[in-house]
Amino acid sequence: MAVELIPAADLDQALLTATEDIYLDAFPAELRAPLDDLLADDMLALVVDGRPAGFTVTRRLGPTGWVFLRYFAVGQRGSGLGSQMWRLLCAHEQAAGHTRILLDVEDPDETGIDPDEEAIRRRRIVFYQRLGAELLPVRDYSPTQPGGHPHPLRLIAAGLEPDGASVRDMVLAVYQHRYGTGPDDPAVRRALSTF
Repeated sequence: MAVELIPAADLDQALLTATEDIYLDAFPAELRAPLDDLLADDMLALVVDGRPAGFTVTRRLGPTGWVFLRYFAVGQRGSGLGSQMWRLLCAHEQAAGHTRILLDVEDPDETGIDPDEEAIRRRRIVFYQRLGAELLPVRDYSPTQPGGHPHPLRLIAAGLEPDGASVRDMVLAVYQHRYGTGPDDPAVRRALSTF
């Protein structure tokens, strides 16, 4: 079985459309960005035996040498492809000179969610932890995306190489370079006060 990550810019239209179908199936409309926005970042397709099976989208976090994982999805969960794609993504980012991948996930401790949603969120965190990522001790982390409302998230970091980063540095980098929020914003100050 041939498994590789291919830059979306190198896909023909049929493969790009099949990758977009995975995106549309994996994320509800309120969590989707336009495809052109994804292509402006670093979008990679997981291609298995010539057919798209998943995708990732990362964005550089300014001059930090880190990237933020915006999207990560495989078409067939439970197949082991997610773990393979993570390892390929880490190798890709390390080869590009990046030392850390940061991402956020929905908080399983959010009040008012049903037990099934809580279980899904916990499994998502365990997936990344099993692959070597660390759930950061940041609470009250609720970035607001343009046109959206803040909602509780948890921040996860995967170090690809030792870089001496502090949790504070990571929080500030994500807020500033992913969400466009400066260190004096009340949301940033709240998050920084929790650890």
